[in-house]
Amino acid sequence: MRHRRLGAATALAVLAGSTVLATGATPALADSGKVLPIKSVGDLVVDRTHQRVFVSDPTGGKIVETTYDGTVVASISGLPRVTGLALSPDGAKVYGALESSRAVVALTAATLTGPVRYDLGAGIYPVSLESVAGKLWFSYDDYGRDPLIGSDGNIGSLDLSGAEPVVTLELDSTGGLGLWSGAPQLTSAPGDSGLLAAFDPGTSSGIIAVYNVSDGTFTRTAANSVGGGYTRAVAFTPDGTQVVAADYSAVTVADTADLEPAGSYPTDGGWVRAVDVASDGTVATGGTAVRVFTPGRTTPVRKYALPHTDPTTTGYDEVPDRALAWEPGGDRLFAVTDNYSEIHYLRVYTEPKKSLPTLKLSGPASAKRAKPVTITGTLTASVPLPAGTSVTVTRIDLEFPSGKPLGTRAVAANGSFSFTDTTSAGGKVTYRVSYAGGEKHSAVSAARSVSVSRKATYLSLTNNGKTYGYGKTVKFTAHLGATYKSRTVELWADPSGGDQRRRLLKRARVSSTGYLSASLRLFRNTKVSAVFTGDARNAPKTVTASVGAKVKVSLKLAKYYKSGKVSGHKYRYYHVRTQAKLTVAMTAAPSARNSYISVQFYYQGRWRAWGNGYFSVSEPAYLSGTGFVGYKMRVRAAYLKGRSRSGDDLNTSTWTPYQYLSFTS
Repeated sequence: MRHRRLGAATALAVLAGSTVLATGATPALADSGKVLPIKSVGDLVVDRTHQRVFVSDPTGGKIVETTYDGTVVASISGLPRVTGLALSPDGAKVYGALESSRAVVALTAATLTGPVRYDLGAGIYPVSLESVAGKLWFSYDDYGRDPLIGSDGNIGSLDLSGAEPVVTLELDSTGGLGLWSGAPQLTSAPGDSGLLAAFDPGTSSGIIAVYNVSDGTFTRTAANSVGGGYTRAVAFTPDGTQVVAADYSAVTVADTADLEPAGSYPTDGGWVRAVDVASDGTVATGGTAVRVFTPGRTTPVRKYALPHTDPTTTGYDEVPDRALAWEPGGDRLFAVTDNYSEIHYLRVYTEPKKSLPTLKLSGPASAKRAKPVTITGTLTASVPLPAGTSVTVTRIDLEFPSGKPLGTRAVAANGSFSFTDTTSAGGKVTYRVSYAGGEKHSAVSAARSVSVSRKATYLSLTNNGKTYGYGKTVKFTAHLGATYKSRTVELWADPSGGDQRRRLLKRARVSSTGYLSASLRLFRNTKVSAVFTGDARNAPKTVTASVGAKVKVSLKLAKYYKSGKVSGHKYRYYHVRTQAKLTVAMTAAPSARNSYISVQFYYQGRWRAWGNGYFSVSEPAYLSGTGFVGYKMRVRAAYLKGRSRSGDDLNTSTWTPYQYLSFTS
């Protein structure tokens, strides 16, 4: 999976399809991962000159082009089973092998537009592409070309250098009952060596073949079984003298001349499905994880654990077959990963050749203000750190929220270091330690937070526990005691009920004597809070005042035939055959309310309960005088706090005065 190039194309036919374009983006400066709009991965090609990545999607029949950070800038669909990809030498064209269409398509690389089709002939189903020595080399299946032989795989070439394209087939003389049972995968050596390698992922033989095509001809120079079979990917070393082959159980190095094993890389027990070698010889493998090996070392200099992006399964993402590529001549590493639901991501690793150090800090969880605090740490790496390595220390606290530099500390040979600091600020104090990185190491930082003591703060608030009439404007006053620097207090109101949010009444500096007031008109029970957020030496403090608000509730009697005063009370008189109509009015609420009506009668010198109950405010209630002719009676209504009572908890229970009545015959 290397940076592939082809020469200029001559148009033969236009291939119908659809194209989507988007604007470019700045290359990412840090590792990134973005979802790709694809269903599968056929090939992955990187263009360093224009900082573009091309991914083919055989299942979706499309090619997607992204920037270096994974932002899709162009895509084209309508490409049946597009698999292998290659780039022209100048990066102006991208070529795709259309397996189902028995053709190769050429596109303008910048926009994936202007498709031009090159037919390869009946029964020729191309799979893999490589641009080497001025020709486009392709592997293919030849289903049905010879009924006596059946189908097998071979290699062909497409020469676009002349006035007309020239297709040459069956270049491998052992094809057809020979080396390849199906179309092999191809890869090429970097530079001008003209070396091409082929391998068959579908067989257990592990056969790899090397060809020399430097002069435009096709000569096999070696063929051998390498590794454990079912080879997933092969890459040449920069000088072309060796190949690195990956299969499910091994990553094997073999000499190009005879393909005899010459070394290996560990797999850590995970499947390896992709491999590529950078221009400086750094080897990257991909499968259940991405591992990077610097030249001459079999211990990974970097290991990237793949994330778990699919909530429908416990499995982690993986790198599919051959979906891994280095930036040609550069340091970035690109990988496509997928999950169980076949969602694909382009992952870009910006410093894969550098060891990522481990930086650990330890120290007390708490401390007293103005007392020394000692933090210890270790800085270690898979690649030994150079002598004289130092770390930078910064303290972040309430007095220096943007950080105060505390200088550098030298790291001992065993990776240890320590520092002691005394802070005048309390609260959360964070010590951030940073290693800037170097030629062989990535930057890394760590933080350790210490809870530092602060003085207790005095804060009070008036009116707690009081009850007020509906709509009453009430003044709340907070009193703040002595503090270090901050003299700001906030007053908040939180009315009962979920339909109204807590709101800020006032945020201001207290007076010279420490007071701050705000007025609030009360319509509901309300919790008022006074908040001091603290400063560098005084702890935060919050106090509350819970106050009640009555409702407006009234009771109206109707249908009486006369009224008069008895013992200082106004009585309404009703004929016994007429029911007293009781109408209750009450302050509206978000949901319907019920009134509570209580009726009493006077007997043997005291008032006694006659009956009571809850009634909808929206309809009047009626009181019958049957059996109570001549008795003094009284009635009152109420809102009683509680969802099982009047229907909600928004206000304080409120009663109307008694109203008096009597039934006559």
